[in-house]
Amino acid sequence: MTERPEGPPRPYLNFVPDYVKDSIGKWVTHKMQEGGIIEHIDSRGKKVYTVKAASTPNGRYSTITMRQITALARKYAGATMRFTQGLNMEFIVGSLEKAKALKQELKELGFPVGGWKEHLWSLTSCAGYFHCALAATDAPSVIQNIANSLSRYFDEEELPAKLTIAGSGCPSSCGGSFLTDISINGIHTEIPVITENVKNCDLQGTAFTCPVGAIQLKTLPDGGKTIEIRESLCIGCGLCVGACGGIIFQTPEKTDGHAISIGGKASASRYGTTLGRIVVPFIPNEPPHYEKTIRVVETIVETWKKDAKKGERIADWVDRIGWEKFFEKSGLPFYPQSMDYLDIRGITTLRDGSGR
Repeated sequence: MTERPEGPPRPYLNFVPDYVKDSIGKWVTHKMQEGGIIEHIDSRGKKVYTVKAASTPNGRYSTITMRQITALARKYAGATMRFTQGLNMEFIVGSLEKAKALKQELKELGFPVGGWKEHLWSLTSCAGYFHCALAATDAPSVIQNIANSLSRYFDEEELPAKLTIAGSGCPSSCGGSFLTDISINGIHTEIPVITENVKNCDLQGTAFTCPVGAIQLKTLPDGGKTIEIRESLCIGCGLCVGACGGIIFQTPEKTDGHAISIGGKASASRYGTTLGRIVVPFIPNEPPHYEKTIRVVETIVETWKKDAKKGERIADWVDRIGWEKFFEKSGLPFYPQSMDYLDIRGITTLRDGSGR
């Protein structure tokens, strides 16, 4: 029987700089050296440094930019780097001197360096209009505008605790946005319409695509089959539109927009993982700068920054003060529905008057 090698599988080690390999499994502590630079120390006192820089919301780069990034990785980080789950860039370098030099070069390329401790950690999005036929909003553009507005919190001004922001083009939340402190989610406010072309679709399969059971099979007077959409259940995600060419949104350019939620987090800290709750049910799409959306997000961040205790993420802050106080302090319009229910599953309760 072949003896298992110690440590990570070999393929993983192929992508780790040589000066890190002999420290894996021996780390004892770490500390912040300065904004965007963490010092890691192993059991022998050896030190390496991680440098973290912001990324684009959807992780898209020109080939020119990628060559610049890889050139920095070759120069400072053993020709390796990684993109985090939050799409930020991380480089591991062998000395503090190199870490500071890398930080400077990244900033000269336009990438803020920071995003740890009580700062803005990440801004991510799904691909939105880039390739998704279901998108109700241009998630990368919305998040990029928010990034431009809040960039100072990534590497300069402090917040009460970490802050994560994400955007998804539709309620399916492929961007994972309902597990971030502030999330933008595309909303189709009109109900999809069944057309005569539905007869060419797999009716049973189309019904199964609906995540909330809003589509059901129906028998016609002549014995034929069709489907119908129960409006009271539909969340406007558009999955059925993608599954069947006989189902369409009639006027998406007039009725699409996005909702804003707060209080999501994947962390197990304090009260554990929570889903975000909808605080603004609908804002129409207003490209290219989405001014209304930016104002709401800035209001939420500034209210939290002013009122929260140190270490309180948005979910923890709202849990302490209550939803009524949140709306009172932020000045956002209050909706009388139960906030315990208003994650994406409750969007139908806010549909009337929200842009239809």
